[in-house]
Amino acid sequence: MKTYKLFNRSSYKLTPVKSGMLKHPQEIEAVYIIPAIRKCLTLELLNEHKLTQKEIAELIGITEAAVSQYKKEKRGKLVELPEHVVSELKISAEKIKAGEVSVFAETQRLLREIRNDLTICKIHQILDENVPMDCGVCVEHL
Repeated sequence: MKTYKLFNRSSYKLTPVKSGMLKHPQEIEAVYIIPAIRKCLTLELLNEHKLTQKEIAELIGITEAAVSQYKKEKRGKLVELPEHVVSELKISAEKIKAGEVSVFAETQRLLREIRNDLTICKIHQILDENVPMDCGVCVEHL
């Protein structure tokens, strides 16, 4: 396992895939990015909006145990989201809490942002050393 630093923030560990084990962009989203989004959303609702673990679990459709694991940083810690996505997540938390949008719609919006700014490509390049630096396949075909 190697430690990498993205977005000039803290370092974290990722395990690069074995040669020939191509990761699809959807796998990267499911395994790395969506848990990071849920973690940030959970912490925002917990710390800034003062919701209980039970309220958060019901609001975003996860278990109370998952909320606890995000809180203790046992989940969603493999990828640290860029600052502009974290800022968007704070707005999303407010809208979700107010019932203006669904957590699913906001998650999809944030995933689009992460694709559009090529964050997904940066993560993919770290996970798979065979991905060329100028690869844009994930973004071109999503």
